[in-house]
Amino acid sequence: MQSLKRIVVAPVVAVCMATTSCTLIPSSGPSAIKIASEAKAVDAPYILINVTQSVAAILESAGERPLSVAFGSARRGSSSRIGVGDVVTVSIWEASSDGLFASGTGRQGGTQIPEQPVSEKGTISVPYAGVIQAANRTPDEVKAAIENALKTMAIEPQVLVNVVKNISNTVTVTGEVASSGRIPLTLGGDKLLDVIATAGGPRVESHQLAVQITRGSRTETIPMERLISDPRENIYVQPGDVITLIRQPRSFTVFGAATANASVQFDESQLYLNQALAKVGGLNDERADAKGVFIYRSEPVELVRRIVPSAKPMRPDGTVNVIYQVDLKDPSGFFLLKSFKVSNRDLIYIANSSLAEVRKFSTLVSTTATPVVQGVAVMSNLNDLGQ
Repeated sequence: MQSLKRIVVAPVVAVCMATTSCTLIPSSGPSAIKIASEAKAVDAPYILINVTQSVAAILESAGERPLSVAFGSARRGSSSRIGVGDVVTVSIWEASSDGLFASGTGRQGGTQIPEQPVSEKGTISVPYAGVIQAANRTPDEVKAAIENALKTMAIEPQVLVNVVKNISNTVTVTGEVASSGRIPLTLGGDKLLDVIATAGGPRVESHQLAVQITRGSRTETIPMERLISDPRENIYVQPGDVITLIRQPRSFTVFGAATANASVQFDESQLYLNQALAKVGGLNDERADAKGVFIYRSEPVELVRRIVPSAKPMRPDGTVNVIYQVDLKDPSGFFLLKSFKVSNRDLIYIANSSLAEVRKFSTLVSTTATPVVQGVAVMSNLNDLGQ
């Protein structure tokens, strides 16, 4: 019977020894120590940044770049200049009914030249006046040019130039608006919200939208709520701008030793880390390592270099994989929660404490060994009865 006990108990000992390896202990992710140690490697796939008030301030200022800085806030000098593709009409009157443009009605001569688009060369054609340069001129300047060309042939000619289809002085509004299309600009200048309103306004609630502005080769995107609440963002648009309203629900994901692991959508234009953690019930008191609150994010290398000057791009788009660490064992860490902004698609990971790992190890060993030990005891009792 003693040999049987040795045969049965031996596997239990082997299992207990095997479970001393951390890789066999169930875990929701890496420990805080593991994350910190791998960040020191020469070829580390991420940069670990301990969040301080100065780091939080840098990150907050990086997210507050107004469109007036990106594109400028100046109003366009004039939106009345004629451009290529614009459709114009020209009306001509003379002081006598016997002039070039006589109508045959016995009244002062006059006629209207049919609508015509401004050619690719920027010109229009006027009978007797010939080819007239129209592009990059105001209607008054084109009027003066036609009158000057006719003054030796017509009798005191008077000209009226009218733009009936304004193609060059427009912006394109598309996306989640009631009516997509080209919006002609007014002489006084139009701002972003003006042209969005002219297009019928957003089709969904503003907190679900981002506004993308493309001007030339440059594109900037801001939340719709920020455009509404910050007057600096409501800049003047320029001819040729493309304004797109994009439906972009924002969310973050929480894993690890939180009260709940979940993907959470949020409507706030500015969501801070304390609010994000509150949405999932905070840290799990029995499991969480308060020093190990990590935020995974990809950041532009220019921004990371303001914190870590030696940072280099890690992805083809020039971004860097960054893990931000917040230490809630430090009483001031809770102030950091109130100043650290959560971005769209952030991943928040809360590491397990070392005590939680020990507890899991003890539970695993106990769960594995107890049935075997109980079996040995039963067999021993049976053996005693047989004797």
